[in-house]
Amino acid sequence: PHVGITKDGVIGKVERSGIALVDNCCGSAIAASNYLKGITDGGAKINTRLQQFSDFQQGAVQELILPFGKRLNDADDRMKELPYALYDSQDILVRDIVSGGSGGIKQGLALLSGIQINTSPDTLDYFHPLRFDYYDENGKVIEDLLPSLKA
Repeated sequence: PHVGITKDGVIGKVERSGIALVDNCCGSAIAASNYLKGITDGGAKINTRLQQFSDFQQGAVQELILPFGKRLNDADDRMKELPYALYDSQDILVRDIVSGGSGGIKQGLALLSGIQINTSPDTLDYFHPLRFDYYDENGKVIEDLLPSLKA
């Protein structure tokens, strides 16, 4: 997942190049979070057609975030917690993909994942690594390489 942070430190927004607008970032995540908040607050109707072909990805994001409703509602800063909840939901998928495809690993697999942090056009973007694992040819994690990134 990715998240925007403005020059003023507002999480979930980002300045865009060439326009004066400070815009939502990530719009899909925010829409899914708002959908979930509407459900957990009791004010929204649950959409039973989440997997519509016309917006399949948005439906998937909304489904993936559903198990994290309490976590987001309990968070001190929902926008700060949102990319971490999305990361955790996507990490479940990635682990499933690696497990299912482990028969195709020839000599090993290095997997780096985390959250992309988008900032204003005149500053560098950042990557917040949350997992860096090395898998053997059987699909088993044999080394956590994340500490080596933080050294």
